[in-house]
Amino acid sequence: MPRSRPLRNLYVALRVVRLTRRGCTFAALGILTILGGYALSMPILLYAGCFALALPLMAAVFVRSRDSALSVTRRFAFPVVEAGTTSLVTLRVDNNARTALRGVHWADGLPWNPWGTATGWLPPLSARLGGLAQRNAAQLTYSLTPQDRGIFEIGPLALQSSDPLSLALGSWSVGGVTELTVTPRVVALSQSALLAQAGDGEARVLQRRSAGDDDDAMTREYRRGDAMRRVHWRASARHGSLMVRQEEQHSYPEARIIVDTRLAGYPDASRLDSSRLPTGVVAAAARSPRFEWAVSMLASAAVQLKREGFLVEVIETGPSQLAEASIVHRRAADEQEFLTRLATFGPVESAPGWWGEPVPSTSAGGPVVALVAHPEAETVSYLRRQALPGVFAVAFVVESSSSFGDFTRSGDPARQSVGEELRAAGWIVISVQAFDDVGDAWKLFVAESRAHRDNN
Repeated sequence: MPRSRPLRNLYVALRVVRLTRRGCTFAALGILTILGGYALSMPILLYAGCFALALPLMAAVFVRSRDSALSVTRRFAFPVVEAGTTSLVTLRVDNNARTALRGVHWADGLPWNPWGTATGWLPPLSARLGGLAQRNAAQLTYSLTPQDRGIFEIGPLALQSSDPLSLALGSWSVGGVTELTVTPRVVALSQSALLAQAGDGEARVLQRRSAGDDDDAMTREYRRGDAMRRVHWRASARHGSLMVRQEEQHSYPEARIIVDTRLAGYPDASRLDSSRLPTGVVAAAARSPRFEWAVSMLASAAVQLKREGFLVEVIETGPSQLAEASIVHRRAADEQEFLTRLATFGPVESAPGWWGEPVPSTSAGGPVVALVAHPEAETVSYLRRQALPGVFAVAFVVESSSSFGDFTRSGDPARQSVGEELRAAGWIVISVQAFDDVGDAWKLFVAESRAHRDNN
């Protein structure tokens, strides 16, 4: 996944020049005065008209020919941010021209409405003479709060200047763009009842003692303070350094999250015409409010279960988009890589035929969570095979906004059969809508997890 990097480009786009309202007024008065001078045979009016018409033309030439050679460096306080959070953007603008620059407005380009930041005055920049510079650089800052996930190109820097009489305006762009990665919003979720809590507040993991056999014992490098009786001499000879036995091994309960990524499973998906997208937007093939809810729940649930001590595996019903990031372990780097991959996670076209067999959890207590909207028959059949005996399986079904209440009462026979099939296979079905709060929906999951714990 590409990360945001500062770009140092020296680039000046074709300058666009236009007359201001004052300039247009002068031009119109000049033309009318010249016509009046011809009609009335008054040379004084011809002179006055030519002078009035020449002023905006000279202003346009002045603005068009104004020298400008700037380099821009853009940096984010956080190159990867969560949707809805604020990041500070810092711009360094260097004047490489041999003339001073002053009286210029600036605004940085944005790939979403209003397509640019608020305008401000660029501080006066001195000329760069003989390779020496005196105050020829300025630092600009502004705050950025992206609302949607994705990878967005911020920039280039837009500049605008005017002549002393404000008769003409010149606009041009300087520098390149910088990518900003926006991850989905992670909601703080309630603690489930799937694992007992240890006294130190960490989720208790399953432990097993090794039998002491050399073939089974796990080893690590010797650390100061380790007892010599724990030295594994055979491993030490093989590695060329002292190795000691780890007498205790940890295995983490596994949790699986199955997310329906097939485009056919989201009837509300609106296909995007990439040719009409604003420059700088890197988007998925389709946008679906119901899929966005599923992604928010996916990110929040994976982080919560991981912090409870689970090894979280994400299974996609379509072609894999997460690759090695589909397994989230206890390391913070794994969590960040997973969330970064979700920035461009989207519903995709998928040819039928790929369906794996159920993968049972290697440890007791691991839940299976499904995130679907309007699953295809193949998807439902696949989910039925995942609810193995004794497995805590919960399906979040995201309804359309036109449906209310549990989808088994929506009146749609197809949707009723989906719910009946999942429940008959042992799934607990929780019906939500795209505007429902993820935290509130998770509370229903927590209640079901407590019931599951009490019944077992």
